[in-house]
Amino acid sequence: MKTGVPGFQGIRLRQAREATGLSITSLADVVGVSKQAISQYERGTDAPSQAVFDRLRNILRHEAQFFLKRSTPLTAGTCFFRSMAATTKTARVKAEVWQLWVRELISYVLTFVEFPPVNFPVFEDLPIEATSIPFEMIESLAEDLRDYWNCGDGPIPNLVGVVESNGVVVLRHDLTAETLDALSIWLEPEGFPLVALNSEKGVYVRSRMDLAHELGHLVLHRHVTADQLRKPEIFRLLEDQAFRFGGALLLPEHSFLEELYSLSLDALLSLKLKWKVSVALMIQRLRDLNIASEDHYRRLRINYSARKWNKLEPYDNETSVEQPLFMSSVVRILVQEGIQSLDQIVANTGFSREWVQRLLSLPPSDFDLQPKVLEFKRRA
Repeated sequence: MKTGVPGFQGIRLRQAREATGLSITSLADVVGVSKQAISQYERGTDAPSQAVFDRLRNILRHEAQFFLKRSTPLTAGTCFFRSMAATTKTARVKAEVWQLWVRELISYVLTFVEFPPVNFPVFEDLPIEATSIPFEMIESLAEDLRDYWNCGDGPIPNLVGVVESNGVVVLRHDLTAETLDALSIWLEPEGFPLVALNSEKGVYVRSRMDLAHELGHLVLHRHVTADQLRKPEIFRLLEDQAFRFGGALLLPEHSFLEELYSLSLDALLSLKLKWKVSVALMIQRLRDLNIASEDHYRRLRINYSARKWNKLEPYDNETSVEQPLFMSSVVRILVQEGIQSLDQIVANTGFSREWVQRLLSLPPSDFDLQPKVLEFKRRA
């Protein structure tokens, strides 16, 4: 017979553990119970006593109601991980739980407000089978997206702002994995895309490329299945395609090459601040566009490493990363218009204030928001 806290949801414990990167054994050790007990709690064959329950929620930093609220069933989508090949299973599972929680919060928010429509062009010639997409088409698709979003031919000043204004939800999360740069997914049935960038990746130009890379997945790989991603040869091809798309989006062929006066590292570095991309990306673009021969490409890479730019390029720390603003603005509207207070969001979703802030990339100041109070003069 199941004992312990009534209504305890084992799936919530598993999610909370995985979201913090803890193993069953590690959690059992800090809580002071056996790993068999944690396993039973997660499977739902037993529930923790009140004392153990209190320790669990304090360690995992959740309110009590989180563990008593059923997990919202959501349609599974294919989640793409930037640098997935080098990412540990623990980090991937953690990121998957985070995106599920984000979807729960967004689903709740959508009961009060409508998000702007997703503004992606219809690419009628794009093959459904991703492995059939030629690289020449990818260059063209990136150019088409720039045109559709009115980006012009030059550098995109704020890529996060452009992407958010066209219906993509962008968040910054502490994904706590050096090898995990970003993730993206089309949310169904909501029908809009989500991109999460690693907040620990603080280099401005690399973060922009992470976002451009994820846009490549969203445009090119919406119909790719999780089973396909598990095949190494397909995964590598999809990553190459997304990287090619991201490079073409940030460095369109004609306008980039018009400004290139030399194939030296110093010439590339002189363009970095204007185009807001890394020298490493420019080197790859020269190769992709057949401007640099394989021999010249190798020499550039050797010289690049000799200067130790593979660790930190010049100007990398001179600009802060672009910050997403959309979800913060949505929460501000809910609170300031008196539609939902943050306390109500916490109570109705089961997520603690700390987790709401982390999941929706809210600045700390948002927790000081109050509904607007309108003052009126008394009638004479």
